Amino acid sequence: MTGSGRRCPGSSRTRRAIRVLAASLGVLALGRCASSPPEGPRDHFPLDPRDGLTGPFDPSIGEGWGALLANDPARAREDFRRAANGASGVTARAAAIGGVEALVASGKSSDALGACAGALSDSEATLPWLVACGEAEARAGSPVAAYQLYARAAADAQPPLPGLSARAQKLLGEATDAVLAEAARDARDGRFDRARAQAALAVGWNPRSGPVLARAADVECAAGEKERALQYDREAIELGGLDEADREQAGLLALEVGDDALAVSVFDALAAEDPRFSEQAARARLAFRISNWPEAERQAARARRLTRSGAADLVWWMFPEVREARPTGGVVASDVLERRDSRPMIRAVSLGLIDVDPDTHRARPDAPVTRAAAAQLMLRLAGLLSGPAGGPACLKGSPGPWKGASDAIRLAVHCGLLSESEGSVVSGPDFTRGLDRLRSLLPAGEGHQP
Repeated sequence: MTGSGRRCPGSSRTRRAIRVLAASLGVLALGRCASSPPEGPRDHFPLDPRDGLTGPFDPSIGEGWGALLANDPARAREDFRRAANGASGVTARAAAIGGVEALVASGKSSDALGACAGALSDSEATLPWLVACGEAEARAGSPVAAYQLYARAAADAQPPLPGLSARAQKLLGEATDAVLAEAARDARDGRFDRARAQAALAVGWNPRSGPVLARAADVECAAGEKERALQYDREAIELGGLDEADREQAGLLALEVGDDALAVSVFDALAAEDPRFSEQAARARLAFRISNWPEAERQAARARRLTRSGAADLVWWMFPEVREARPTGGVVASDVLERRDSRPMIRAVSLGLIDVDPDTHRARPDAPVTRAAAAQLMLRLAGLLSGPAGGPACLKGSPGPWKGASDAIRLAVHCGLLSESEGSVVSGPDFTRGLDRLRSLLPAGEGHQP
């Protein structure tokens, strides 16, 4: 028969309709692909455990990876465990990586650390392995190991993966803080070699960070390596970003080590921001001047126990008026006449700045300068330099001449010529600062020929 009217599915009209429908679906598919291009390489935890390995793999590896992407770490662990059962080669390796990823994703990072032992030193470690173990260390509270693993992963990634670099950079701050805190503890407990090694590690990670260099300087200073500490401080100041306390410590260390130019730079900058540092800035400028003085005067200015002849040398050097003065007294100190440094001492005695024993006629040039003697010397010097003007303003209105040693000390402290220290003798730095302070209290041109 030829004419039932029934058409077979394969008829020309049906095939044409199918082709039209297929074409329409193809156009729709193309449109969707054009609007949603395929994603680039994944750049954050977790990574496909098969990446970096050459298959074939057990199908359970792919199923476990799919479970991880579906945020089902429990099922992923089962899949990776099934894949690892009796497996070897790349499947076993991928299963181990996936197992660590599943544990971390389950919140069991500490359980994963055993499997990650030696990951950093593994020369064949793949990117997923480094990232999985890095994340396990991070979430288990080990930022140093986490940073080292992530930093290696970011460096190994080709092409670069921004997500890995960002994670490494975030961990860097935590790792640096942990290393420097450990270095500080080691230094405090006397483990200086270990402390310095930890500080050097932090600096190696952050060579352009002023605050990190300053903290490394603290460790070096605690270990007695003050020159090395100051080198760190110099670099830190140049880089900037230090707070006020770090800059002050750098200035004080510079003074102690003898880099007076650096100390002047630091304290002048601090004083420009905060008047509280004006006195330290003045001390730094004085230390810088002292560093260029002749040897004898420089030693006197830095002496821990200043002698009476040292005090005379400093007065002679710092006050030309004393060198040019015309002595009127006839007092002679028999124990200074034969000394090579006799001139400053003789002048100080003849001007009444240093007392001579009336019975023995001795000035005791090698004896230490007491606070009372220093106070009397500076007050007498103030009177010589001021003449009729009446001396510094801080002395005006005082009840006449001082009476005794305690009154002289009180007035000298009141004028800032002596510190309030209760020590019985005066150091070279204290005495030199007092003389410098006295000079600043006398207006320009007020000095006269005694």
